[in-house]
Amino acid sequence: MPFFCTEDHASLYFEDKGQGKPIVFIHGWSCSRHHFSKQVNELKESYRVISYDLRGHGDSERVEHGLTMEQFAKDLKDLVNYLELEDVSFVGWSMGTHIIWEYVKQYGCDNVSNLCFIDMTPKLLTDEEWKLGLFGDFGHEKNLLTLASICKDWDAHVSAFTPGIFAPTFDDPNLLEWMIKEAKRNTPHVMVNMWIAMAIQDYREVLPQITVPCLITYGTKSFYSKENSEYIESKVPQSKLVEFEHCGHALHLEDTAKFNHELAQFIG
Repeated sequence: MPFFCTEDHASLYFEDKGQGKPIVFIHGWSCSRHHFSKQVNELKESYRVISYDLRGHGDSERVEHGLTMEQFAKDLKDLVNYLELEDVSFVGWSMGTHIIWEYVKQYGCDNVSNLCFIDMTPKLLTDEEWKLGLFGDFGHEKNLLTLASICKDWDAHVSAFTPGIFAPTFDDPNLLEWMIKEAKRNTPHVMVNMWIAMAIQDYREVLPQITVPCLITYGTKSFYSKENSEYIESKVPQSKLVEFEHCGHALHLEDTAKFNHELAQFIG
């Protein structure tokens, strides 16, 4: 099994398939590289596709250190250096998009060809001035209740939270069952730390610093609003916004054919 070691000595699992322009897929909170299998299996015929498990997730080491957004971006940099990738494309889903924004914050866009964001907000928590976060109404009190739910009974939290990732009309019980099972592999300790790391971020000032083309995607039935993605588009200089009708937060799984087509067209 292929692993690489980060600078702070965490062992992370990755897969490297195909040849051509390199694309790195970065999964979201409580997920794994397998959540991009529908992209990897198709795009590996035309591109070099790399997927990996974030520290504490999937088959990567269940470390108790470095559970911060800053370190996750450093891990991504370590992977790029380890594989000697040049002119790489990053595709981030949910928290994976936060990792991309943190990467840009730390390292800029040197050696990056383009970026793809899948349904994410630059600021998770809402307040009196910011209404484009999670659910359009997710302040500190609701965030604390979420953390309490994770700590109290992780399996129950997963079972309650996961169906909302999809649009209400999405009907694939096997995929939903798999998503729940995959999430339950995680440990509450890591999930709490990473939820906090994500919830405290505000990447609004990073968006104008992005100097490469960006594909912004969102689902019309997601718990993030259309206005959120329009806001991101307005702040990122070279951006293209694509709507996925009748899709939720997991649009790349709900409408795989359209997403893969849009991504391939964008990357070229």
